[in-house]
Amino acid sequence: MNAMILAAGRGTRLGTLGQQMPKVLVDLKGEPLLEHQIRYLKDSGIERIVINAYHLADQIKSFVATHPVAADIEVVVESKLLGTAGGVRNALPRLGDEPFIVLYGDVLVSEQISDVYETHRHSNAWATLTVYGTTEVDGKGTVQIAPDGMVTGFSEKAAPSVDEDAYVNAGLYVVAPGLLSALPPDVPLDFGHDVFPAALQQGQPLAAHLLKARVIDVGTPAMLEMARGCSLPIYPS
Repeated sequence: MNAMILAAGRGTRLGTLGQQMPKVLVDLKGEPLLEHQIRYLKDSGIERIVINAYHLADQIKSFVATHPVAADIEVVVESKLLGTAGGVRNALPRLGDEPFIVLYGDVLVSEQISDVYETHRHSNAWATLTVYGTTEVDGKGTVQIAPDGMVTGFSEKAAPSVDEDAYVNAGLYVVAPGLLSALPPDVPLDFGHDVFPAALQQGQPLAAHLLKARVIDVGTPAMLEMARGCSLPIYPS
């Protein structure tokens, strides 16, 4: 299986640190965040990794060039920011004809990718989204899920708190190439705002996989410090 790491963002939420380096290269437990992401994917059996880059792209290219598995990694530099889905659409010819993994570069998860793929395989969906339950949904988009695990809708900018767990997009997907192949190239598109809602409207089924472990978004200074101080192993060995 192939995978794509989304790493093109400007890292504006990280302030000065995000201006100095791409957010996927910030230090996490003595290593660049991107090293953790690559190891997570390779340990999960991913053969080929594509990484998109835009902000300070040369730093990402330099890191990959000296990586031990550089032969299995390709960096695609965008001439303009294309968003989460637009970036994947731009790299689609490099991702093959089979379902592939999409991983947001600033999100740490510990779920076994094989488990997510099994959910996708049994669902016959065009894409499978990983989600997690939380009552902290301020500013986050939430996902509506039917009892059979299929996605029924999306809500943006949820209320600051809810009485029971809502499901939040965790930033790890299995995607069938056909979901994106008909989209126009070089057009900014977002999975949550554009592609997934449109897929439901067109009758293209989407599945959800509920994560069993914590999710850490290291896109803010506070969450980066939380990840650095986390005593749990971020990824299974």
